Amino acid sequence: MEKNQTYLLNLLNHNSINIENLRTFAEKNSVPIVDRMTLEMIKQIIRIHKPTKILEIGTAIGYSSMQFASIDPQIQVTTIERNERMQQQAIQNFEHYNFQKQIHLIKGDALEQFAAVENQSFDMIFIDAAKAQTQKFFELYTPLLKNHGVVITDNILYHDFVADIDVVRNRNVRQMVKKIQKYNEWLINNEAFTTNFLNIDDGLAISIKGE
Repeated sequence: MEKNQTYLLNLLNHNSINIENLRTFAEKNSVPIVDRMTLEMIKQIIRIHKPTKILEIGTAIGYSSMQFASIDPQIQVTTIERNERMQQQAIQNFEHYNFQKQIHLIKGDALEQFAAVENQSFDMIFIDAAKAQTQKFFELYTPLLKNHGVVITDNILYHDFVADIDVVRNRNVRQMVKKIQKYNEWLINNEAFTTNFLNIDDGLAISIKGE
């Protein structure tokens, strides 16, 4: 499996854009950004679904929002980040890679920033923030999602712990894994959305609103 993934990533590297240079920075500084195969899957979904307004919960250094925006100059991304250091890094990256006109950063905790976007509607929502709060993010922001819009949730397998919680010894991690398990079960049973799960990288959930 790892050989297959290495082979595919090497193929994708032929078409890599400069934003990918940020992955080295993220790895060196322990900044969590979306895994590469997961990113390519999301970008393909964007090409198929053609959203023009995307909401991202969890900006970090701006890597994924810039990757999304790079697909089409018509795409507008609103992204929310609570960490001040990440906010500053993201702003610098948006300016450096010339995405400041396509990406709008909202500073603050996503659970407290609904008022900043409540008058907008979105074609796609990407959730990649505090894992224990994922369901709250979903419930809070999906009323802004257009019918047939897509919600993508990252890290739904969390380092393989979700499928095998018995190996988790740390109490805090175990509690978080239980919340992710609960979220996955709630999501698959949410009749307002049709959801599929993908076993790539750290796990991905793709949910479509309505029928």
